Amino acid sequence: MRYLTFLFLSLLFLSCSNEPQQDLPTRIDHLISEDNYVKALDLLNNADSSKTNADLELLKEKTHLNYGIYLEYRGPEESTMRDRMTSALEQYIAVLKINSKNEKARSEIQQIMNIYSTMPDKSPGEDILTDLRDLGFDY
Repeated sequence: MRYLTFLFLSLLFLSCSNEPQQDLPTRIDHLISEDNYVKALDLLNNADSSKTNADLELLKEKTHLNYGIYLEYRGPEESTMRDRMTSALEQYIAVLKINSKNEKARSEIQQIMNIYSTMPDKSPGEDILTDLRDLGFDY
């Protein structure tokens, strides 16, 4: 009887510990909805490589794009506008490295750079400008 009880409890424990995990896209969507982009990107960068690479790249593109939009329009209050715009540009560059045809990232880069062009002696930094030139922008 004691062995049956132990066996039953073991099976019960195993069945409870094997709750179905959310699939990766659902988990990423949840993290994006919480503006938890660093965790989402960390999860994606450490994701099981048995997933199709295209699916992971699509999720990374989506996460970087949403992170850029967050930084550009709502970003952390404690950061300066320049820091937020530079960080947003970095995210949009990451999007374009995944999908060079992403029009939303291109239009957001254009908008930020138009604002920089109105401020003499201000720029997002030479490393950002170099990355933008490599992607076909003329700055």
